Amino acid sequence: MRFFETKNYDDFVFMDGNRPIVESNVKRFMKIIEDDGLHDEVEVNPVKVNGKWVVVDGQHRFLAHKRLGRAVPCITKRRNVELKGIIDINTVRKSWTILDRVKSWATLGSESHIRLLNLWEELNAIHPVRIGTLAKMAQGSLASSVHAGQRTNLNDENWLFVCNESDIRKVYNECVKFTSIDDKVMSDTFIHCIQSLMTKQPGFDIKRMYSSSKANPHKFVRAARKQDMLRMLEELYNYNRTSSNRLYFDMNNL
Repeated sequence: MRFFETKNYDDFVFMDGNRPIVESNVKRFMKIIEDDGLHDEVEVNPVKVNGKWVVVDGQHRFLAHKRLGRAVPCITKRRNVELKGIIDINTVRKSWTILDRVKSWATLGSESHIRLLNLWEELNAIHPVRIGTLAKMAQGSLASSVHAGQRTNLNDENWLFVCNESDIRKVYNECVKFTSIDDKVMSDTFIHCIQSLMTKQPGFDIKRMYSSSKANPHKFVRAARKQDMLRMLEELYNYNRTSSNRLYFDMNNL
């Protein structure tokens, strides 16, 4: 490894697909550098690309030093690290959000992550939603394995987009309507239950579900557990209905 400092800021370049710059983070590092004299090295690859050092870790620290006109403390890695390696390293770091990782896997060409990112940008414009929530809709499951290589692990390159995009749009748009009853209703559990009912429960009518919830908001109660949410929805769905007009949910298959 090699340590060096330089004010030749033009000798550096950021890696394509690395997480976007967050202005508040740059300002936070500028304050730390000014107040405490932070000397935390920016990591760069040992082999230059087109005559420039490729920043592997420390984009915000680099910009903070540059804006303050100070020399950037640097350390070279033992070997070149590609974008995939950066994602793997930062999977365990809180500084990288799920959205950061999805964007990076999309940059690397993961078709499933590209589809998810495009769908998230579309639906998030309709109503704010976490990309992790849409990932579970794309899987049709609340599972989120943390084991590398599992198809439900969004942080992994093997994650798969399973469900049909048009079906996800339809379910999501129906779920958004329920925000008129409870503006905090868009939880993973609620969306998954509605998705399961719309796709797996014979005879289920989402319009009837919404009408009954709208008419009886006092019975529309959020629940964290899937089974509790389904029981609440079933009770609402059948509220004030005759026995011949009731629909009992198939809890074991939803």
